[in-house]
Amino acid sequence: MRPVFLALLIAVLAVSVIALLIFSPLLLGGGRSGGKYFLVDVLGERFVIYVTDAETIRLAEDNMRGLNRLFPIGKLERGDGGFNRPWSWHLRPDTVRFAEFSIELCDGLPSYVESELDYWVDTVGSYCPWSGRIIASADSPAELYSMPSNK
Repeated sequence: MRPVFLALLIAVLAVSVIALLIFSPLLLGGGRSGGKYFLVDVLGERFVIYVTDAETIRLAEDNMRGLNRLFPIGKLERGDGGFNRPWSWHLRPDTVRFAEFSIELCDGLPSYVESELDYWVDTVGSYCPWSGRIIASADSPAELYSMPSNK
């Protein structure tokens, strides 16, 4: 009975270690690959986007350096997405792009999206803050949370 128990214990431990190695980046907030996090400022209010599209990453970096006047736009989803705290919404990473113009309906402050979340997610569907500018970038959202506010 003991050899079977020992073999089972070793198997469980091995599977646990493998699972920990696979899922620990997700649990620590850095499990996304191939993208970049950006801090967006909208008239003194801030939110974080995660961008996965290479051209959009380039445009965001250009925006941060003042090389364009584009603003982020993307599909809204409930929950912070693991990167947009303290807000209870986020832009779905695979939909984030940069635009020169858009309809006014999707423009607003992050706090307005938060206060009218059901309307924004269920009716408007996307968010496009015309005054949104990239002010920082990072490989993890935690690096952006510690940035001092300009309020």
